[in-house]
Amino acid sequence: MEIRVLGPLEIADGDRAIPLPAAKQRRLLAALLIHVGAAQSADDLIEAVWGSSPPASAAKVLTVYVSQLRKALPERATILAEASGYRLALDPRAIDAVRFERLLAEGRQALRVPNAPLAASILQRALALWRGPAYGEFAYDDFARPEAERLQELRLQALEERTEAQLVLGQHRELLGELLALAAEHPLQERLQAQAMVALYRCGRQAEALDLYADVRRRLGAELGLEPSVELRELQRRILQHAPDLTVGEYRERPRQELPTPPNKLVGRERELAELQTLLLRNEARLLVLAGAGGSGKTRLALEVARNIASFFANGAAFVSLAELRTPDLLLETIARALEIEEVPGEEPSETLARALHERELLLVLDNVEHVRPATRCLPDLLARAPRLTLLVTSRAVLHLSGEQVYPVQPLGDDAAAELFAERAQQSNAAFSADSTAAAIRAICRRLDRLPLAIELAAAGMRALSPQELLDRLDRRLPLLAGGPRDAAARQQTLRATVDWSRDLLSPAEQHTFAALAVFAGGWTTAAAESVCGATLDELVSLLDHNLIVRHDATEGSRFRMLQTLREYALAPLEGSGGLAALRRRHAEWVRGLADSASRELARGEQTRWLDRLAAEHANIRAALEFAVEADDGELALAIVGSLGRYWPIRGHIREGSFWCNAALGLSDPEDYELRIDALYWQSDLASNLGDWTVASSAANEAFALASARRDRNELARASFKLACARFADDPESSARLFEEAAAFAADAGADRIRAAIDIDRGRILLLHGNPDGAVELLQSASETFREVEDTQNFAEAQTSLALALLGSGRDKQARRLLDESIAQCAKLRSHIFLALCLETLAAFALRNDEIDRALGLFIRAQALFDAAGGSFGGPLGELYDRLWADVQCRFSGEQIQAARAVNPSAELVEALAFATSAN
Repeated sequence: MEIRVLGPLEIADGDRAIPLPAAKQRRLLAALLIHVGAAQSADDLIEAVWGSSPPASAAKVLTVYVSQLRKALPERATILAEASGYRLALDPRAIDAVRFERLLAEGRQALRVPNAPLAASILQRALALWRGPAYGEFAYDDFARPEAERLQELRLQALEERTEAQLVLGQHRELLGELLALAAEHPLQERLQAQAMVALYRCGRQAEALDLYADVRRRLGAELGLEPSVELRELQRRILQHAPDLTVGEYRERPRQELPTPPNKLVGRERELAELQTLLLRNEARLLVLAGAGGSGKTRLALEVARNIASFFANGAAFVSLAELRTPDLLLETIARALEIEEVPGEEPSETLARALHERELLLVLDNVEHVRPATRCLPDLLARAPRLTLLVTSRAVLHLSGEQVYPVQPLGDDAAAELFAERAQQSNAAFSADSTAAAIRAICRRLDRLPLAIELAAAGMRALSPQELLDRLDRRLPLLAGGPRDAAARQQTLRATVDWSRDLLSPAEQHTFAALAVFAGGWTTAAAESVCGATLDELVSLLDHNLIVRHDATEGSRFRMLQTLREYALAPLEGSGGLAALRRRHAEWVRGLADSASRELARGEQTRWLDRLAAEHANIRAALEFAVEADDGELALAIVGSLGRYWPIRGHIREGSFWCNAALGLSDPEDYELRIDALYWQSDLASNLGDWTVASSAANEAFALASARRDRNELARASFKLACARFADDPESSARLFEEAAAFAADAGADRIRAAIDIDRGRILLLHGNPDGAVELLQSASETFREVEDTQNFAEAQTSLALALLGSGRDKQARRLLDESIAQCAKLRSHIFLALCLETLAAFALRNDEIDRALGLFIRAQALFDAAGGSFGGPLGELYDRLWADVQCRFSGEQIQAARAVNPSAELVEALAFATSAN
């Protein structure tokens, strides 16, 4: 329940307006609201209602008005009779003016922090509560005027504070028109005049800014006999002198995630949109769950709400689809990935996510949460630790969480359902007209329980049928249910029958393809559909025509997907017949083939293309691994994780990669020696990136034992190398011996690439021991090996360390040339972690040239990139850069380093590359 006084006096319960009594009762309510919670004497209330000339019966009539008003008020508000008069008992937070003042205080605090985007968002929300002069028709009456004037003054202050925040954000051009109008409306309000002068100056209109100052000075003198304030005179001087601090500063705002673009307009949800937007903007529901049957339009409604109110949140709105997620343990990682929040080594995902979101004001849409209900217990804790986060959740089931507010999503109304059918039918058949078939259309919608998805599927049939023909078919397929309203289960039956009807319009081959395509978790390409399902292009086109699948453009060409409701429908018969397991195995084998191809290609020239391809298939990779684990197929699971070893860390899936490595290795031992040993190598690598040296050493030890039992010198070289890296932090001497042993094994086996990888770390050890010339020899050899095989990743890593070695041996120009080449390779690879190495190496150049501030900035940015990549480097490389960082730290105080970190450098690759170039 809400009482609105920032405009005409209104009472609302949700989106429903409650009729108010006549004018006298409204006056009485206004008088009680002004002093809500405090008793007012009958005499004061009589004067408010009748003024200075009340009737003789005023005291008796007042009691009648109080009684009438009690009946009009909702249950949560009442008027209590007390000895001293009457008191309105009501939670003050239900009054829009109280919420306005709270938001104004929060906005001012955010501006002081400073957090300009948050301040602008909060203050804009506060101003949106206003609908006209405070207390409306009573604003100028004696009993209400002081409070109305106070609120109007606060509104003006909120406008000034919001304007200040927008100027900080550089929005002077968008603001100028409104600001000039405000300045004209309030000609003696000096802060508004100053803000208008600043906006004019920043828009290149210096003369007009100075003219505005002259006008203000003239008015102040003529009307108040005053000179402009010191602040306004100082602003004029700075404008005349073109003071640098008047230009808008660079304000780096977090990038906003784009919401999915709807394919068409939303029909018939005006009431729901208004109610949901009110709930979210009033901040009364921070965990709002849209609950309803499949096909009821929950996702489409949530997206429309988010699009409409995203601008009211400082960091906008973001959308996370959980439809393909079947592993609840990965819920937080999936959310973090969608928000571009990268993993932090050694830290739980809940900690990483809570810290990253603590200062963000964000509307986060979580779609299809029913799939991961067991994991949603973490959401209330996340909301508690991220105080400005709001969750809008869609689910077929209530979550039963603390703070959850459920909003049932019902089917469409009759008119809206008919409108939706007509619009979609016209999209399917341009010649379709609803005018002469309105009765049949309404009957169709009722037969479909007015479910949006069922209506859209049925409307696709208007290419071949008339509405009456369609209705006749539905009557045969959907016999009327007798007795009482149709519940959610019945609606699901209706939806299934509607999809049955759409499927029956397909040929047998198309029906088979439709069912088989449901095995894809994250969409598919034409080639994938052909490989897994035997689908043809004509069949895909037919499914598109029948609205059973959707298409979108992707980097590799066309990509298709199926709505989750339809996917579940298609899979259901397969589950009953036992055919699903065979289909999932074909899908998993296709993923295995993709991963195997990627494993080979990621060691050659087109690494970026294959990394992008794997990222597009990430949900399918996850589904294939889930199947392998469920089927206890260790051979299949290890084949996939072993082939994806490079993908996980480069694209920031370190924690998930480690999860799947652990799961695959935990299955019964496969007979394939190579598969298990490959997975152990990647388990060791990923554990090292997470800072888990115990797991890293254990995996490397097991790999070494397997290689020793086979006397496989090639694998002994790899295993010794991984073990040397894992042990370096705790036992550097033993680690150094293992590096030498690994090099000997590699040389004996003729494994040039393994030897080159080992030589990179051997060269780093020589650098740590003060032998840069020896390091140069090893690193040059490694660099040439990786250049010849076009291994961009390892080549960039070798080049970066070689540049550091050349710098140590006094060959600065050659070192710099190699480092520039390495930066170019990192740009090609789009790798956060290797660009971070380049920045840290550039810091060594800055130290050599006594550019201490530059070195600090480079290291701080490198650390931001490491965090964005979700990992870090250990072993000799980590030690090497730890020493460089220590050298930088000794030149600065702790406060200076903290101040540098507070700048919050961007982890965006483009900006980091620009900064690297500027350091040349």
